Amino acid sequence: MRRTLLMAAAGALVMFGGTVAAYAGSGSDRQSHGQPDQAYEIALIGDMPYGDTGRAQYPRVIDEINADRHLAFTVFDGDIKNGSERCDQPLYDLAAKSFGSFRSPVVYVPGDNEWTDCDRASAGAYDPNERLSLVRRMFASTPESLGARKLPLQRQSAAYPENVRWKYGTATYLGLNVPGSDNNAPQFDAAGKQIDGDLAEYTARNKANLDWLDQGFAAARSAGSKAIVIVLQADMWTTEPTAHFADTKRKLAQLSIGFPGQVLLVNGDSHVLRVDKPLTDAKDQTIQNVTRVQTFGSGQSHWVSAVIDPSDPQVFTFHQHVVKANLPVYVSP
Repeated sequence: MRRTLLMAAAGALVMFGGTVAAYAGSGSDRQSHGQPDQAYEIALIGDMPYGDTGRAQYPRVIDEINADRHLAFTVFDGDIKNGSERCDQPLYDLAAKSFGSFRSPVVYVPGDNEWTDCDRASAGAYDPNERLSLVRRMFASTPESLGARKLPLQRQSAAYPENVRWKYGTATYLGLNVPGSDNNAPQFDAAGKQIDGDLAEYTARNKANLDWLDQGFAAARSAGSKAIVIVLQADMWTTEPTAHFADTKRKLAQLSIGFPGQVLLVNGDSHVLRVDKPLTDAKDQTIQNVTRVQTFGSGQSHWVSAVIDPSDPQVFTFHQHVVKANLPVYVSP
């Protein structure tokens, strides 16, 4: 493993080219891990493996993360396969096996490729709601993380167990089911015929997500957290269409402006490592205490880590980890 670049979350930022046992969504966190006065590091990945090439490369990413024994846990921000591959059981089984091969805890939030996009003919023309139910049964059926070691999690409810919260050290973490493909909201063709999405599903989950954000920021304040980390799949600024991410962005802006610490948004979806400050207020002014990290993905099977340091006023610093074995081989003409 080699750290090729250190980026600070301040100043100029560089842009890179079964049954759930318990729910406690409205109460305080069941358990906090990590010492609040000590720094620690976490791994951030998502959007892998895609296709045969990705399935050959992904184990190398896991091997590097496993080799870094001081990592507290890994966050996977959605998409366990590409959008064209069939949403058949074997790929979900492979994802479960892969998550189980991580030595440290893994917290997973769903991406669009494993549920909203499963209605595509190439993906097997599945019912997205049925595939989301499968995701919930396989990956969100216990009050703890995935991985060989477990991390206790709070799940929002029996209806939305994929929405999670946990506290580690000086930070409070939230995982939300906000997928690409415009958040599974209805899409229409030029003649006004609906061609994608599900209004009832989107409306209910969107409300649950906004409630979970409210509860998460309240929990962070109550715990005295110096930072809050929100993990979701969608790139809410770049991947078109984006209209139905407006509620999430507006709520996140409102809560971040009133939060006395730093806010980190982790997303995947666009497959390019990016560190920036895209969230703005009602006057289109950048909200300075919010930093976004977009993780590597398909075509770039690497990973990024974040150091959370309570002694740093900015709390977060980031490292990119380029897996050399996964770099393309260039052949001279």
